[in-house]
Amino acid sequence: MKLGILITPQRLTTVKCFKAFVICLSVFCFFATGLEGNAESRLSRWDQTLFDRMYDAPPHQEPMWTIMGGISDLGDYRGVMGASILLMAYGNQSHRETGKLLASAYMGAAGITYGMKRLIGRKRPLDETLGNPAMPSGHASIIFSVATILGYQYPKWRIPIYLGAGLVGFSRVYLGRHYTSDVVAGAAIGTAMGMLVWHKRVTLLKWEF
Repeated sequence: MKLGILITPQRLTTVKCFKAFVICLSVFCFFATGLEGNAESRLSRWDQTLFDRMYDAPPHQEPMWTIMGGISDLGDYRGVMGASILLMAYGNQSHRETGKLLASAYMGAAGITYGMKRLIGRKRPLDETLGNPAMPSGHASIIFSVATILGYQYPKWRIPIYLGAGLVGFSRVYLGRHYTSDVVAGAAIGTAMGMLVWHKRVTLLKWEF
């Protein structure tokens, strides 16, 4: 599959939409920094209600708990980066391009996610101390960046790919690692970064690394 094509006005519009998304997300971050200080906020109550309904509290239901744990691992950065490296090292031309785009989207989404985690500083649902901040969900941002790239490249499989990414996001709440808004924020970051990388792929694929 040859990926290089001319950038059209429609694609430039997508990039502008991404910039607008970044601005809106920054505003949201300033709002979200008050989540811990205002436990009675509407978002906090909504998050807690959904978490209570979705979380599989001990004693865990088996085999569903184990299945959800395996699904959650699909969003782990080590698996995504490993797959990207394998595609770039051993795949054909199309596979190498896919691996490069996946790595670009993953690294971009991960960088934004890490920075926002530190900025917002939200505790995880079951953590008494801050530890590794919750918002946005890293697993969600990574898997949705991957889903966006693969969805563009294989449009016939776009719906099942996104359903799989959504299931990874659901598993993070089911396992008690995130609130729903953490997952939604992560999914938005991953999707936006995947869109940006895809529409800038002509330039990105010229880089050698």
